[in-house]
Amino acid sequence: MRILVIADIHNAELKLPDADLTIIAGDFTNNGPVDFVERFLEEVRGDVLAIPGNMDPKGVLDILERRGVSIHRKVVELDEFSVFGFGGSSKTPFDTPFEFDDEEIEEMISGFRADIAVFHDTPYEFFDWINGKSVGSMAIRKWIENVKPKIAFCAHIHEHKGFARLNDSLIIKVPPAYKRECLLIDFRDFRNFIVRFIRI
Repeated sequence: MRILVIADIHNAELKLPDADLTIIAGDFTNNGPVDFVERFLEEVRGDVLAIPGNMDPKGVLDILERRGVSIHRKVVELDEFSVFGFGGSSKTPFDTPFEFDDEEIEEMISGFRADIAVFHDTPYEFFDWINGKSVGSMAIRKWIENVKPKIAFCAHIHEHKGFARLNDSLIIKVPPAYKRECLLIDFRDFRNFIVRFIRI
């Protein structure tokens, strides 16, 4: 199975490689326009699972729901694994369209379990440093610690990309697609998969 993972598109026109499944971890836009999302999704080949980011107005989630690709606060069961998603972010200094208090996030993600988690925001102290300060979500970190998904994708903070371990979970920070980077995963099972950062 070939999985493409992208995030932080921010209205960029991109030529995506073919994949069996494309996971989009939010921030299609810069506070709109929402019709960009329709055009973008029309160009994606294969199955799609997606969440909105903090820069996406509510109309973006409406489009994802209408097209049947939203995993925001949902678990989707695929043949190979289950996927849970949560879009938006914890509070920012910029009053973006889709952000929450960390207490709200904790309540909204409570009770969900899956093999793979897709967050737009970063877990606290993982790929979330800005000017030496961690700005990620403690609620997301605690969820990963408690639920122990095999893989947790995150995005949001444009300055970072990479891999880290939080107990038994592999955290993968997705680079921003508007900088022409994303992830391509050749997946057989959770013991046999290859993750590559690629240029697009």
